[in-house]
Amino acid sequence: EKMNVTVNCSEACPNCNETGDIPQHFLISPYLLLAALVHCWGVIILGFLSNVVALWCVHTCNKTKPAMKILLGCVFVPLLLLCVINSSVAQYVTAILTCDLVTFSSTVIVVMHKMFDVLVQMEVISIAAVSFFRLKAIWSPHGRIVQMKTVVTVVTCVTLYTLLTTVGLMVPLGLGYLTAPGVKQGLTILFVLNTFLPILATILCYTLMVFTMCRNQRRLASSQHSSSVHRADATRSMLAVFLSNLFFTSPVPLFYFQNDRTFTLEVTGWILFTTHFTMDPVVFVLFNPSFRHRVGERVGASLTWMTHRCSRTSLTTTSTTSTTYTPPDTVFTDQFSVTVFSDQSH
Repeated sequence: EKMNVTVNCSEACPNCNETGDIPQHFLISPYLLLAALVHCWGVIILGFLSNVVALWCVHTCNKTKPAMKILLGCVFVPLLLLCVINSSVAQYVTAILTCDLVTFSSTVIVVMHKMFDVLVQMEVISIAAVSFFRLKAIWSPHGRIVQMKTVVTVVTCVTLYTLLTTVGLMVPLGLGYLTAPGVKQGLTILFVLNTFLPILATILCYTLMVFTMCRNQRRLASSQHSSSVHRADATRSMLAVFLSNLFFTSPVPLFYFQNDRTFTLEVTGWILFTTHFTMDPVVFVLFNPSFRHRVGERVGASLTWMTHRCSRTSLTTTSTTSTTYTPPDTVFTDQFSVTVFSDQSH
């Protein structure tokens, strides 16, 4: 669906009606657009850095199995790519503010939209897969460790499924059948399958995990094995990620499933939705004591190194200045004093 938006532009207005006025549907406050632009760049910068930190924590953790690292990577790599792609959204918002929508075609907007859909669906389904394997590990701590072959199969199936369903949706979009009743029903079914069911499955898994951990609390407290503590920390951090995702994304369908939604409502929903690109990795690190401690140590070491570097540079500059600086009249004054003394001696 071609989405042309303009903000009271006096130039070419593709959405103007016969009288030259902009329809009420496309009117939006420039302050809201400016806030959306600032938010986009905040997500790009802070979201990129936080997801890199989360992936570093997962990669360097010796207690996390390689198979689980791949599953966790499928959660944070899509978020990292979403932060990068969000730069296109920032450019689009800038084009709206400057009334320069000629450079953005409807094809670019549709492709960008579908890329977001693929990555978001991969993230949601990957969170559900992580919760399932976490439940299996907590339910049967002495059971078999998840195999790499199983995880690779799950990741491959999730990737292919999201790609095929998204590419399949681009066909009716390209042919202009978005408003057809069958296409709308298909969109609703895919939303239920790709978003609603994974969320329900994740809620069920974490409910069972909380029940199992409460049941085994005495045994875990008496044993205090490092593996049990690590498993509890990992479960807590992923539960925080899921709750953050659910908090920021659950109101969005209420915005987009309204037939008479305005562009102001769409921008507000987009700001709320993209916030979880940054918050998910942040809560993942904060709610894991081991990751939080390691990141704090690295940040403290970096600040100490920068402070020491700046102090050394300052001391070197001061020492060089005091060594090379010579008052212009010192030599002349000393020679004059010696000359006077020798005259008096004679």
